Amino acid sequence: MLLAMSQDIRVLLVKLADRLDNMRTLDHMPAEKQARISRETMEIYAPLANRLGIQWIRAELQNLSFRYLEPGTYERLQSKMTALLEGSEPTIRGAEELLRIAFAGEPTSDDEESLAWPLSTHGPISLRSSIRTPHQIYSMGSEDGYEIDTLEDLVVYHIVVPDRASCYVALGVIHAHFKPVPDRVRDYIALPRSNRYQALHTMVINRHGRRMEIQIRSAAMEAVADRGIVAEWQRDHADGRGPEGWRNLEWLSELMDWQGDVVDPHEFIESVKADLFAGEVYVYSPRGDVFTFRRGATPIDFAFAIHTDVGNTCSGARVNGHVVALRYQLRQGDTVEIITSPKTRPRQEWLKMCGSSRARAKIKQHLRTEERTRLREIGRSLLQQELTSRGQQIEELEGRGVLAKLAPELDLGKELRGADSIYEAIGAGLIAVERVLDRLAPSTEEGQSNDSNLLRRVFRRVSGRKAGGRGWPGLSASEGIAGSPIIVNRGRSESHGAGAPMIQLATCCGPLPGDPLVGYFVPGKGIVAHVEGCPESLEHIDERRVYLAWEDGLEIESAVTIEVRTGNTVGLLADLSRAFSYHGVNIKQANCRTVDAGMRAINTFFATVRSLAQLKSLIMTLREIDGVLGVERIFVGSGFSSRGS
Repeated sequence: MLLAMSQDIRVLLVKLADRLDNMRTLDHMPAEKQARISRETMEIYAPLANRLGIQWIRAELQNLSFRYLEPGTYERLQSKMTALLEGSEPTIRGAEELLRIAFAGEPTSDDEESLAWPLSTHGPISLRSSIRTPHQIYSMGSEDGYEIDTLEDLVVYHIVVPDRASCYVALGVIHAHFKPVPDRVRDYIALPRSNRYQALHTMVINRHGRRMEIQIRSAAMEAVADRGIVAEWQRDHADGRGPEGWRNLEWLSELMDWQGDVVDPHEFIESVKADLFAGEVYVYSPRGDVFTFRRGATPIDFAFAIHTDVGNTCSGARVNGHVVALRYQLRQGDTVEIITSPKTRPRQEWLKMCGSSRARAKIKQHLRTEERTRLREIGRSLLQQELTSRGQQIEELEGRGVLAKLAPELDLGKELRGADSIYEAIGAGLIAVERVLDRLAPSTEEGQSNDSNLLRRVFRRVSGRKAGGRGWPGLSASEGIAGSPIIVNRGRSESHGAGAPMIQLATCCGPLPGDPLVGYFVPGKGIVAHVEGCPESLEHIDERRVYLAWEDGLEIESAVTIEVRTGNTVGLLADLSRAFSYHGVNIKQANCRTVDAGMRAINTFFATVRSLAQLKSLIMTLREIDGVLGVERIFVGSGFSSRGS
C-alpha cells in the first residue's frame, strides 16, 4: 500500500475511506477481531490521515478505535461529557456572543478601550464552536497530567477570517478584549505542521473568569484543516494546475527513500509507526531554512536530513552558536550548524543517539557496507596466501574472470555474486578456503588419500606454513609467517570509525606491548591476538595461525588485573596506592577482602597500564613494600595467572 500511494496518493484516500467504513460497522465482529482491527487503525491509518491533514477522518478513526481498545475509559469519558454538556448550550452561546461583541468594538470591561474589527478592509468573519471527542479528551489528560472536569476543556471556538493577514489582526482584537493565558499562544501560520495545517491558537480568560480556547484561520486554512490534501487538490484543480503539486508529498518521498535502505520489513513498519506518532520540533539551518523532526532528534538527524554525505562525515555541531555534543536533543527554534570532517565515519553508538528512521537506516547501511568491505579484505588475503603457496597469483585469476564464474557454483545466496562475494564468504566464515581451492584446481588433490590430506593440513596448521597475513592492506606477502611476523602497532590494533581493527586484542587475556603473542584468524573477526599460553587461544588450534610481534616502544592503554596478597596491616593499603601513583598507573577499581580469620588480605586492583615494562616495574615496587606476601597479574577472562610478570 505504501509503495502504491507513493505513486498516487489517491490510493491512500480510497484505503482510508474503506477503513472508516469498516470501523463504523465493527459492532458485529468478535471482540478479538475488533481489538486487532482497532489497534491497526490507531497505529497506521489514523496517523496517515493526520499526515494528509484530513482531520475529520483522523478524529473519527481515533475515536472509534479508542472505543474498542479502551471500552471502560471510553464509557467513563462519554458519561462525563454528557453530564458536562447537559444544559451547556446557553453557556456556549454566551461565550460566542462575547466574541462577537469584541469584534464589534464594544468594551467587555470598564477599563478596556474600544477596538473594532476593520470590516471595510478585512471583510466579514465567521464564528463557530466544536466539541472534542472522548479520544481527544483522553489524549489531553494523558499529555498534561490532569483530569478533564470542566466545560471549558470540551469546547473550542473557531474564528474564520478572509486571508492570512487578517488572522493576526483578529488575534490582536481578541487579546485587546480578553486576558491571554501565558505560554498558550501558538503560531502555526509561520511554522505550519508537517500536514500543512495552519492556524493561530490562543487561550484567554473572559470577563466571567472562564477559559476560552480559540483557533483563528483564514478560509483557505479552514478548508485544509478539515479536508487536508483534498482541499489542496480541489484548489489546484480549479486553478488548472492538476494534482502534481500534492501527489508527491515530501514526507512520503522521504519514507520511500529510506525504505530501500531497511532490510527487515518489520523494522520498516515499526519505524513508520514511530515517525507517524512522534511529536514535532522545528529547527533552523544557518540560512534560515526550517526543518521538522520528531521530538528527541539530535544533530545527527539534522546532518542526514541535509545530505547523506554530511551525515556520514558529521563530527560535531553548533546549536545557537555554541558547540554541543552529538547526543544533544534539538529544541524548538534551535539554529543548527553541522561540523564535518573527512576522517569521521558513522559509528554503532550513533544508532542510540539519532531519532529519525531515515538517519538510522543510513547509518545501518554505512555500517553494513564497511563490515562487508572488511570481510572482503580478510577473505581475499586468505585466498591470496593459499594461492601464493601453490605458485598462483590471485590477480591473474581475477583478470581472467575465473573467480567471478566460480561464484554461482558455490551457492552463496542471491545477495552474493562475483569475485567479491567469494572473498566476503571466506572472511565471514561461510565457506572454507579449501573448498574454493578444490573448485579452482581439483586435480592438485587427485591421487592422494583422505588420511594424507588430513595429515598435511594438520602439519601446515601446527607448523604455521602457508599461514599469515599476506594480502592484508599495508602488508607484504611474506608477513605473518614464522620468522617474519606481522608488527602490531597502534594503527593496526585500534579501530578507526565503524570498522573493526585489522588486529583485535583478545579481551580474555588483554595483551600488553611486550607480552609474547600468538595470533589466529577467526572467521568474521579477522586476526585476534592472545597472550601466549592463554587457554582461550588453545580453542582456536584449528584456525589459521598468524605470527605477531609488537612494534618497538609501543604504548597502548590496556586494562590489567593485579592481585596483591598481604598481611592485614594498618596503613598498608595507602602504601599500595602510593606505589600505583608513583608509576603513573590509574586504578579503575579495587576490591579488598580478608582471609585466614582476618590475618591476611587479598587486594585485587583493576588498573590501566601502557606496556609490560611499566607493569613489571610496578610489580617489583609492590613486592618491596613491607607486609606484601605476593603479587601476580591475573588474567580474569581466561582463568590463568602470571606470577613472573
